[in-house]
Amino acid sequence: MSDNNLPVITVDTFTKIVEMQFKENNFRPIFGLGKGGIGKTESIHDLAKKLGIGYVDVRLLLYSETDLKGIPYPNEDHTRTVWLQNAILPTVEKDGETGILVFDEITSCLRSVRTAAYQLLQERRLGEYKLPDGWMVVCLGNGEEDGGDYQGMEGNFANRCSVFNVVPDVESWKLWAMKHNINELVAAYVSFKPNDLHSYNTNNETEMLFASPRSWTAVSNILNTYGFNEDDKVLINRIIANLGRRVGHQFMAFCKYKNATVDPKSIVNEGNMPSLEGQEVIFITIHSVIKLIGDEVAKDIQELGGSIKETTLTHMANGLNWFMSLPKKEYTVMAFKDLLAYDESTMRRLFVSPSLIKVCPNLLKFASDNKAIFS
Repeated sequence: MSDNNLPVITVDTFTKIVEMQFKENNFRPIFGLGKGGIGKTESIHDLAKKLGIGYVDVRLLLYSETDLKGIPYPNEDHTRTVWLQNAILPTVEKDGETGILVFDEITSCLRSVRTAAYQLLQERRLGEYKLPDGWMVVCLGNGEEDGGDYQGMEGNFANRCSVFNVVPDVESWKLWAMKHNINELVAAYVSFKPNDLHSYNTNNETEMLFASPRSWTAVSNILNTYGFNEDDKVLINRIIANLGRRVGHQFMAFCKYKNATVDPKSIVNEGNMPSLEGQEVIFITIHSVIKLIGDEVAKDIQELGGSIKETTLTHMANGLNWFMSLPKKEYTVMAFKDLLAYDESTMRRLFVSPSLIKVCPNLLKFASDNKAIFS
């Protein structure tokens, strides 16, 4: 099935549409087609956690039609066939009264499996199994040109769903990344080279390795554990194994600029206002400052039940003042947006708090002149 006729949306927008429909009790199935590794599945899982509802992820590629429908066997009187159900589908007793059932990799499974899933979409039942009333179905898969194992998609199936072409988007990814402890070097590089968020080349079928949100998360986990060391051959090869040679080497060249940055603690803790040169240095320093501020605010909230220490407000003011002193407005805008993404509700509350404005008086004028950032 070609996806040229589909509305094109980001992962963030796709997730908001799922949330909107769920809150409306509109359980028409939703179908998201897009490249592998862009975060479709993770975003729906995070949504279920946010809403406090059940979540079941069925990777259809791993199952047969019998796995979904169950095993037929005769009833006690041997007068009819009944079905012994597999435990993979949600039940109220096991998974709760409300939730999201994800049929993942739906374009990669056998047609007979899709046919079985089609019955559940159409009738909310499969054999003798009935989907609980408070559950909605979200189907996910790769489009024909997305580089996955595409086995097809029937029009009758898609017609039972609201279908979207979900594409990678740097701003949406950074909203997710700031909340999931993505390493500052990864966040800085993707901000610096947004096209490398997802580097799969549809014209080069021999390219096995490519960067994607999924592989960037793997690299982030490595760096969060070991840090970056350009002389560590094992570390370097692990990074290349996740990103491919082109993006991997470019990322490592970018990380070397960390040696030219100033200690972000001197900005946040001491109020230094360094004048830095070179985009790479500025991007790395911005995201290092964001991480320091974000982590300190999060620690206060956890330890003080939502309150923020005066020293933390002072450190935040120091970081904001440095952001506002950056040589290009686009750097400042990016810094504020990415700090907001770290914990949007908390940061928005702090930005308008008299306590922060008292120690950062320039914030009022900046917010007035840049309302789009805070809208």
